[in-house]
Amino acid sequence: MSFANKLKSLRTENKMTQQDVADHLNVARSTVAGYETKNRQPSHEKLTTLANLFRVTIDYLLDDETISIDSSQCYIYSEEEKRLISKYRRLTPTSKKRIIEYVHLLELGEAEES
Repeated sequence: MSFANKLKSLRTENKMTQQDVADHLNVARSTVAGYETKNRQPSHEKLTTLANLFRVTIDYLLDDETISIDSSQCYIYSEEEKRLISKYRRLTPTSKKRIIEYVHLLELGEAEES
């Protein structure tokens, strides 16, 4: 997903308007609109502010990697699962590793209870 799409997605997930984001960045609303339409790129300082605002890494904002899913991996997720996945994707690599370790511990605990 491109930076423009990620920014718009993060903004809407957080129920923010372009003006709300612009106020946080101390820029005009039209600047944020430009970021979302691929016409403009923010400075490093503004990227840092955006990452902090949305609690994501700068790498996440800038990484255009797309995730491909083959048809055998298609599932219908509940709203809670979608929120969890969305939050997981915004974590730092270290935090993601901790989550995986915690899930493993939970699985071990469930196996012992059986």
